[in-house]
Amino acid sequence: MAKEGKKPKKKGLMIVIILVVVIVLAAVAVVVLAKMGKINIPGLTPKKPAVAAKKPEEKPKKPPKKKVEEPKTPVVAETPPNDKEGAIKLATVWNEIPTEGLVKITKAMTPTELAPVLMEMDSEKSAALLAAMDAKTATVVSRELKRVASKVTATE
Repeated sequence: MAKEGKKPKKKGLMIVIILVVVIVLAAVAVVVLAKMGKINIPGLTPKKPAVAAKKPEEKPKKPPKKKVEEPKTPVVAETPPNDKEGAIKLATVWNEIPTEGLVKITKAMTPTELAPVLMEMDSEKSAALLAAMDAKTATVVSRELKRVASKVTATE
């Protein structure tokens, strides 16, 4: 029985030796990798030089040329709009529209836009339009009509 007890000790000793060798080889590998700079271990990894090597100068890239589109229709210098003539033409059209339709159209317009047109409309039609508007809007539009009517023009 004495022989049987010694064999397991030899096996155990061999396992311990193999483990120690593996651990030592692993430690050596880690130290070598740290010294080469492949892994970072403070105290072992060498510090990188403060000034990096200059890269060759790159030529600045030119921005891509933008494709200039030509206008499809020739550009014509616009003449400034004549508000008085515009108001007269619009008043002519509005004189033909029923009052209910005009109320819907004028809801989105400001009093400043409405007053010059109402000045050029038939007085009965513009009165009917003001009567069909809600009271607050009609009041503001009437004030604007008064302001526009009181302007002195160069022809007067």
